[in-house]
Amino acid sequence: MSDKAAAMDVPGIEMRPASASEYCESVLSIPGVETWWWQQGLAPYRGFSRPFRDRDGEWWWGAKPQFAWKMDFFQPLERAPKLPRFKRLLGCQYPVVDELVNSLVHLNVIHQLEGYGLERVASQKRRAIRKGLRHLDVIALDPCDPQTLEQARVVWNSHVERTGWSRVFDRPAFAHHWRPLADTAGTCVIGARDRQTGVLCAWLIARVVQDTVYIDTIASHTERLDHRPNDTLIFTVLHNAARSDGVRHANYFLRSDLAPLEKFKQSLGFDSSGVPARVEVNWLAAFALRHLKPAVWRRLHGDWPPPRNGNA
Repeated sequence: MSDKAAAMDVPGIEMRPASASEYCESVLSIPGVETWWWQQGLAPYRGFSRPFRDRDGEWWWGAKPQFAWKMDFFQPLERAPKLPRFKRLLGCQYPVVDELVNSLVHLNVIHQLEGYGLERVASQKRRAIRKGLRHLDVIALDPCDPQTLEQARVVWNSHVERTGWSRVFDRPAFAHHWRPLADTAGTCVIGARDRQTGVLCAWLIARVVQDTVYIDTIASHTERLDHRPNDTLIFTVLHNAARSDGVRHANYFLRSDLAPLEKFKQSLGFDSSGVPARVEVNWLAAFALRHLKPAVWRRLHGDWPPPRNGNA
């Protein structure tokens, strides 16, 4: 089957790209909202990840408390940034030109998203996606709808109980995090409903900022996985983003230590070979990491420099 024929069954989802300023300013306008939704249940304290500007007007965010990352990780800098000291007490990391590289950031990315379709995914994944498109209705969700909100919370809590990741939410806490998605620039929330029963099987939050679509958060109900909603949702977002003006990259965030999860991402076309970057760490924190947490220090640098001739 050609991609053109397969694409006829892919639902059209409106993707509304936002500039970095539009996205970050909308996040800052909503009290208590972190940069990415997946941080909501993991934030060590409120506001640690909220975006901010450097002195050159570039946008950054707190990847870890007091550790800053550049928002656009695909535009290399040619010199050191001018960051507020209180935002980078432990350090920062940012993409750079070759002369400044001292680390790799292993993001799961697709750099050439144009024309993305079934031919870009693994053969077994194509069957899963076709199955999902036959049995699921993939639609945009309204975060302000009370019924949808409760259905999404049930899916989230089931996902957390299955994976052990993040934490479950009661209704008030979930609503506090979920409803602001409707007011955040560049954000779309889509869901996969069983075509026969109408139950919500899974949902996904995607952000389109500048020229990049981010897979922010995906959650699926443990007992509603038969029709492969995760595969279907991510493919649908990437397929639609690839057909949106100016969207060139996809970002599924950091490579994890979970082999099945990484295999899942790779089967959809993501690559985590590494983005050249520069990491700068407070001298005291660097000393502690080198001597007390060497594995964390190596991970921070992405095992830079890479081994020569493929040998360790």
